[in-house]
Amino acid sequence: MDNIDEKIAKLKMQQRLEKEEMNKVTEENSVDSKKEEITLEEVIEQMKAGFVNINNTEFRFAKKEYLKGKLQIPIPLAYFEEKANTDKNVTLINDNNGVSFTLAYVDKGAQKQSFASFKKGMEKNFKDIGLFLEWIEEGEAGEGTSKVSYGTYMTPTGKGQLYNLIFYREFKGTLMIGNYNCFEKDLKTWELLIKASIMLMKIK
Repeated sequence: MDNIDEKIAKLKMQQRLEKEEMNKVTEENSVDSKKEEITLEEVIEQMKAGFVNINNTEFRFAKKEYLKGKLQIPIPLAYFEEKANTDKNVTLINDNNGVSFTLAYVDKGAQKQSFASFKKGMEKNFKDIGLFLEWIEEGEAGEGTSKVSYGTYMTPTGKGQLYNLIFYREFKGTLMIGNYNCFEKDLKTWELLIKASIMLMKIK
């Protein structure tokens, strides 16, 4: 009996040690995960310096001008294919990763309307094609003449849900509308990159 009791005691001790080791590994992984998390403010500071490390992926950024110098925005180097770049329209696409940036500009005669009215128009357009548009987040970015209103929402595609950040600026008869998007599965990397880019955008 003594041998059996001793074996049971040893087994319980081994199980306890294994459980403690598992808990230790879990805690270490949790700490490592927290260390890997990065804030929007940190991404903005890294982007200003031209180099962002996020979700184990490294990006180099440079300030690029579009619309004949009217807009300046940080863009990842060697990432997008330029499909259009005129004084009225810009389209940058990465087909492999499903990321794109589009921009439209009206230089005069734009109808004056608030971002709230613009959103209602978008909602109606979506409803007309049988889709429901639900805004995830809304806010403002930039200061002075660079201030824009923005909203985020999801749209369904054949490859999955697409996350969109649309920004809007009506100023003295001019209108600027942009859309920066990525797939929902890539939000861990691209949501903060998109937001930081909009926060650092400059408009003349």
